[in-house]
Amino acid sequence: MRNRLAAGLLVLFLFACTVETGPPVARQEVSRAREEIWFVKLQEYLTCERRVGTLLVRILPYTETRDSHPWFLVKIMDLSRTPAEVDRALSRIFGRDLPEKGYLVTFVHPEIASQGLSAGMVIRRIVTRRLKLHRPVELHLADGRYLRISPPVVNTEPVDFRIVDSTEPNAWVTPENRLYVTTALCRVLPDDHELAAVVGHELAHLKRGHIQKQMALLSLRDLLGIGIYALGGETAVDIYRLGTNFALLKFSRDQEREADFYGLWYIHRAGYDLERAARVWVHLAAVLPSGPPSILSTHPSTAERLARIRKIVAAIRAGKTFEELKED
Repeated sequence: MRNRLAAGLLVLFLFACTVETGPPVARQEVSRAREEIWFVKLQEYLTCERRVGTLLVRILPYTETRDSHPWFLVKIMDLSRTPAEVDRALSRIFGRDLPEKGYLVTFVHPEIASQGLSAGMVIRRIVTRRLKLHRPVELHLADGRYLRISPPVVNTEPVDFRIVDSTEPNAWVTPENRLYVTTALCRVLPDDHELAAVVGHELAHLKRGHIQKQMALLSLRDLLGIGIYALGGETAVDIYRLGTNFALLKFSRDQEREADFYGLWYIHRAGYDLERAARVWVHLAAVLPSGPPSILSTHPSTAERLARIRKIVAAIRAGKTFEELKED
């Protein structure tokens, strides 16, 4: 009986502690507040998407030349998966009432935009499922229109991109030829010349084959590790992995330096200002946390990279190649 009484008093005490202060808030008011938050958040997201997409369209054709490919660079949002507050915020941003279902176009390659597809339109159905060179893409729009889009041709492997909502300033690429950029990176780099330096750097990792080389080395390391374990046991494997890890770190740092050169070379060819682009590491050094010593990092230290990038800028302006720069 005493235990029940004590439990009841505890519940009453906790209930008394949770009494709301201030005026009561209705559900509709909370929903409108959420809409305001989404409005600001989506504006930042879409601005970042537009900046990165524009940079990618301008820089990619100046990377390593390969065979010709169609490049259907269109970014969309699936409206069937968005909450009501998001739908209302998007309607405000694009200035039109959006349907409950369909794919909202948020970014379009300029050559595709010239054929009638623009941000704010809603695609009801994409008829074409497989891209082929010189073959149009068929789209059914939510307003009943039908479009046949001829994707632009790029003389290198196409690259897609995604914007990631994150508080960490970062960018990376994956073997699927996809570039990822965080909203925080766009926020700390308002200068497009500096953001271009990051985009060019990541494209260099793709176009210079760094990801494939690292994956091949890791697979080879693991395969050899199996044989060493069979011969010498766990101690031999531990020593082997320690040595190969240092070798792979060195290889990664060399890749970063090569990507620094070719990334700046790409954006220089695309018409971006190298002096402004080089300041990217000054701004990032001010916001990124200090990392481990350079010898234990896959990336050169920020100060080391900044000093090297200034030399790279001078070398590119002088018309030097990466091999000539390494010999200096």
